[in-house]
Formats: sequence, C-alpha cells, structure tokens
Amino acid sequence: MRRFLVMLKKELAELLTLQILLPFVVVIVMFVALGQTISSLGADDAGASPLAVADRDGGPYAQVVVAALGQTGFEPVMVEGDVTEESVRGLLDEADANILIEIPEGFSDSLAAGTPQQLPSWTRVSNFSFIGNNDISSFGGAMAVVNSTVAASIAAEAAPGVPAVVLQQPVSPAEHVIIGENSAETPVMAVMSFVSQQTTFIPVVLFVVIIFASQMIAVAIATEKENKTLETLLSYPVSRASIVTSKMVAAGLVALLSAGAYMIGMQQYMSGIETGLAGDSAGSRAAAATEAAMQQLGLTLSPADYAMLGLTLFAGILVALSISIILGAFAENVKSVQALLTPLMVLMLIPYFLTLFLDLSVLPDAVRIAVMAIPFTYPFITGPNLFLGNYGVVWWGIGYQLVWFAVFVTIAARVFSSDRILTMKLSLGKKRR
Repeated sequence: MRRFLVMLKKELAELLTLQILLPFVVVIVMFVALGQTISSLGADDAGASPLAVADRDGGPYAQVVVAALGQTGFEPVMVEGDVTEESVRGLLDEADANILIEIPEGFSDSLAAGTPQQLPSWTRVSNFSFIGNNDISSFGGAMAVVNSTVAASIAAEAAPGVPAVVLQQPVSPAEHVIIGENSAETPVMAVMSFVSQQTTFIPVVLFVVIIFASQMIAVAIATEKENKTLETLLSYPVSRASIVTSKMVAAGLVALLSAGAYMIGMQQYMSGIETGLAGDSAGSRAAAATEAAMQQLGLTLSPADYAMLGLTLFAGILVALSISIILGAFAENVKSVQALLTPLMVLMLIPYFLTLFLDLSVLPDAVRIAVMAIPFTYPFITGPNLFLGNYGVVWWGIGYQLVWFAVFVTIAARVFSSDRILTMKLSLGKKRR
C-alpha cells in the first residue's frame, strides 16, 4: 500500500504542475468576470420594458388587456395613429419599444358576444442575443397572462352563457416580425429559433478548429525543439520564411478540412433534428411556412454570404496559427504548450460568450472597444450581421483580422530568422538548481 501511495504522489506531482493548472485558473477567473459583467448588465435592464399599445377599442376588455400587460414586466405606452406596415416602425420609435400590440375596434363587444379575438402584434428584432431580447422572450408569457386575465373577467361577468372556447383562450396573438426593412406574419420565437439553429454551430466549430490547429502547430514546434530536430531543420538550405510559411500552410489546410467536416456534420445534425421534430405532415407544413417567412424576412444566406462567412473563418484561423507558431517557439517542452496557449484560449472565449448572450452595443464604451479590438470577435458576429445585412461590419472584420495576421507573421518570421529560437523559452516551472 505504501508503494502505491508513493507512486500516486509521484504521478500527481508530475500532473499538477503550474503549466497544467494555470489554464484552469485563468479560465475560471475569466468565467467569473464574464458572469459578473452579464449579471450587472441584466440588473441594469431589470426595469419594466416599454410596450407600445394602439387601443382602437377603448372598451372594458381592452382596459383589462392593458392592465394585464402592466403586471408582466412591461410598461404599456399608448400610441395614436393607424397601424400599417409603413407606420409601425415610427410608432415603435415613438414608444421606444420593440413590440407593438394593436387592440382592434370592436374587441370588447366581440368578446362579450362570445367571439374569440386576435391581438395583432409587431416585434422588431435588431439583434439575436439572449439578454438583448429579454422583452421578446417574455412576450409569450405576457400573452398567457393576458389570456387568463381576460378569461377570468369574462367568466365573472358573462358565464355560463359564454362558449367554452372563449373561456379557454379568449385572445390569440397574430404576430408580425420586423427585421430591417422586411416584415412577415410569423411567431417571433420561430424567428429566434431559426437564427439560433443557423448561427450557434458556427462559433462552436470555429472554437474547436482553432484550438485543434493551434495546439497542433505549437506542439509540433515544441517537439522539434525538445527533440533537437529543429536545429537540423534550420540548417537546411531553405529560407526561414519558407519554413514558417510551410508550417502555417500545412496547419491551415488541415484546419480548413476540419472546419469543413465539422460544419457538414453539424448541418446534418441540425437537419436531422428539424426533420425529427417536423415528423408528421402538419409539422412539415409548419416547417415550410417558417421557411417561407424566413425568406420574406431576408434571413437566408446567399452564395456570396457563405463566401464572406468562409473568408472570415479562414482569417480567424490564420490569426490563431500565426500566434500559435510564436508561442510554440517559446515553449520549453511539449508539456508547457498548454499553458502558453492559455492567452489564445482566453482571447477566443471572451468574445464567444459575450456575443452569445449579449448585444455588444449594450456594453460600456470601454468594454465594447476592448472586445471589438480582439480579432476573434468578428468570426463570432459574422453570422448575425449577415442575416441583418450589416455587410460593412463583416468586411471590416475580415480586413482587421488580416492586418493582425500580417503583424504576427512578420514577428514569427523574425523569430525564426534568428538563432535565438533554439534557446529561447518561457518556463513556468520551478528553476532547476
């Protein structure tokens, strides 16, 4: 037993080194900081969200609807004027709201007569982040409260002479979604779900591929240094620039193949889920209706959009590889590579989680500028910006990443052009005596 404990202590001492523990500590600290940032932004937005109401009825049940909305975390803002496709954006701006509900004329009289009514609504979507669309996510729950409140009011005044269908669901939404200059009659949550399915897997694929490629090229250089084969390689009658370029091109090609394989696999996975959920003919018709609405809203990617998306992802991979080849040159051995790649992982995780949960425009100016300065932010925001037609942001991101790539490639070429690469190291372990 004692021998086993001795061996266990030895193995733990080899595994629990600073090189191994540092990435975990940094990532934990980063998650805590991100959590506090998201929590503080959520607390700032904890007040009631404005919701525009165009009351064309003015009857008692219209007043019940407005009062019920005020109990669900919304602040009803009454607006005047006809609600048309041309005027709805102006009414939303007037109320500083993202959602408008129209209570049609004759709403109260029709409910009193036992006829269920629709409440037309218009929802303006300007981003696809979770926290940035809290009011949109809460709208479905608010309509459920409206239904129950109106049903209780009808039951108290007119039951049992009212049909059961009116008591079960007196009010049903007729939802419209506005994105940019386009609009369509479709549930807003269907839009958010569609965009989420189309964009969520892209950051996941990018993260996996970049980490894989970065570790691959950094480990390759660290191994060559540790095994003393880098000296032989540098003695060949080949320019140092060719050595750096060949390593990056090889890693880039492998990363591209991996990205293609991952994206095809994820698309098949999402397609299988959609087919399984659609299942019967009714589900298939609903899926077809949703697809038609997405096309009407412009939420489809053209071949040119896919080319821009691929170019952005490739630029992100190149930046990561150029950083990794420099970090690999500083590695003392293979074991230290993981710790040296920690800054690269942090630079990817910060924009990944922030763009997943937040609209970057709600961040404080200093924080937003710092996040946008990270080159890996742009691959994560490319998908939503393509859907919203913000092509300027996408092209700026591609150019910005290529500038950083040129900078890091220049640094890498200078590192490899010097014989100091054979001796340079950044050791995080204990000094040997």
